[in-house]
Amino acid sequence: MDKEAIGRRLKELRGVFRTQAEVSEATGIDRSKLSRYESGLAVPTDADKLRLAAYYAMSVEQLFFTPQNDTERVEAGGEQ
Repeated sequence: MDKEAIGRRLKELRGVFRTQAEVSEATGIDRSKLSRYESGLAVPTDADKLRLAAYYAMSVEQLFFTPQNDTERVEAGGEQ
């Protein structure tokens, strides 16, 4: 997945009910880094990928390497 797609995925997962500050505090990732990730300006480090995957209760593979439609099917219990 490219950095723009990763940014869209992270922003969508955070949704409108959580702030970047809340995710930052929960994950230990600096808010400015989260902003760059969500804006598609940077790709998360491997350590930050692990933190974000744990926060969103997903595997790193699901969060960063699976096309979004495939992830939705997996979460719904459907086929990949």
